[in-house]
Amino acid sequence: MILPAAGQGKRFNSGKNKIFAKLGGKSLLNWCLELFQQHENVGEIVVVASADETDEIGSLCVSYPKVTSVVKGGDSRYASVEAGLKVLSPQVELVLVHDAARPLVSPQLVNRIIQAAWKHGAAVPGFPLSDTVKRINPEGFVRETIDRNSSFGEEKLSGLTAVQTPQAARRDILEQAYSSFPFDTREPTDEASLLENYGSSIMVVPGDLKNIKITRQEDMAIAAQWIGDISQSEIRTGFGYDVHAFATPEESRSLFLGGVKMEHDRGLAGHSDADVLLHAVCDALLGAACLGDIGILFPNTDSKYKNISSILLLKEVAERLSADNWEVVHIDATVVAEAPRILPYRQQILNSIAESAGISPDRVSVKATTSEQLGFIGRREGIEASSVATIRKRY
Repeated sequence: MILPAAGQGKRFNSGKNKIFAKLGGKSLLNWCLELFQQHENVGEIVVVASADETDEIGSLCVSYPKVTSVVKGGDSRYASVEAGLKVLSPQVELVLVHDAARPLVSPQLVNRIIQAAWKHGAAVPGFPLSDTVKRINPEGFVRETIDRNSSFGEEKLSGLTAVQTPQAARRDILEQAYSSFPFDTREPTDEASLLENYGSSIMVVPGDLKNIKITRQEDMAIAAQWIGDISQSEIRTGFGYDVHAFATPEESRSLFLGGVKMEHDRGLAGHSDADVLLHAVCDALLGAACLGDIGILFPNTDSKYKNISSILLLKEVAERLSADNWEVVHIDATVVAEAPRILPYRQQILNSIAESAGISPDRVSVKATTSEQLGFIGRREGIEASSVATIRKRY
């Protein structure tokens, strides 16, 4: 069988090939390899990788004796499958091709495909579409509705069908389909497209609802539900708090809140720019991800953080979360101060926090209140801030 694993996965938006994403503690590629390694009717596996991932994928395959080759793929799916086809052992008579981004393929589905392909020459799994299908233009407007009924010669056809993988065909038929396809004028979307052009009969067998293709991040959460792995949709909440006293007028410090410079007679005292609001936000994010706190990461004993803009600290915190596969979902914060008034600067603050955290402003909330002239806040000796942040695990 051939396992194409060289896709870019741009819609998955993880910065890396989605086949390395973890589902239930295993990569998508490992899920596929384990299934086909254990399947009694699969004799050998050829994995097709991109040039810059051949070594990494090869290291994942060493534990699977049925993997006979890890080969460099082409610029398209059909070119990658053809590269795999060329290195299959001569004795292989029936070829299965399965997307490495379909981790939950079942042994039963593989059996149905193999049996149908031996009988009919080629087979694919599929589901009849129940929804109306429309064709849209690049601007998103409907241009036509795809007719459910069509004619093929004198044969009346109905029932649009969505197909999955694995797709299977006798090797001799698949090789002949490759040699006869007009690649210079169009590109096949799957192996069945090649076989259709060749005129081969292709049997559609019932697909499997669990055999979803991982295309977007949301698909991982669906797959996680199928295997009962709640950790794959993990959401966490963190809390942050900070307080800073006002500096003396002689220190001539500017006041920064939420990364925005405010008109006020005094700034806050601190090693950095003393942005009490951003410090609370940073600690909320770090606490949710269990990555420490700003005192650990940016100690006031380190001279490189002297008078540093807290915007830079928040950006680094966001980068650390991203590197640990967390994405920021929402930030809520409250500033407690008698002065200055926050409202005139609120939208600037929302934009500043959102940009630094890598989210849209509608995912940030900043509120302001006073202490009703009670305590050190009421005496205008300082400002305090608290924040709650929600983050979600990426895959």
